[in-house]
Amino acid sequence: MSAASVAVALALAFAETGRPLQTVVDVTPATLAGALTAVVGLFVSYQAFRGYRRNDSRPMLFLGLGIFLVTALPFVVTTALAGPLGTSDAAAVLAWTILEILGLGSILYALTGA
Repeated sequence: MSAASVAVALALAFAETGRPLQTVVDVTPATLAGALTAVVGLFVSYQAFRGYRRNDSRPMLFLGLGIFLVTALPFVVTTALAGPLGTSDAAAVLAWTILEILGLGSILYALTGA
């Protein structure tokens, strides 16, 4: 498929729908704060995973998993997936809550072995 035929296909798709074939994401201070939280959470999770590999410590593995589930994954699910896919706010909040419960359970298991 040549570049010209791709351009024609995109032009026809725009003409049929009346809107561009893009997803616009509003970057608000809340989105930036969530992104910063996710980045820091990924860093801390990675450090816990390194501790697990170095010391062969299962609690460190579950601690890293829990921090990842509480900080990074909810941001990705609600911002990067739920917004562009057009899911309802209730579904996004439900996904966020489930991930936080799983993450806190993992952290609890890491700290107590329960």
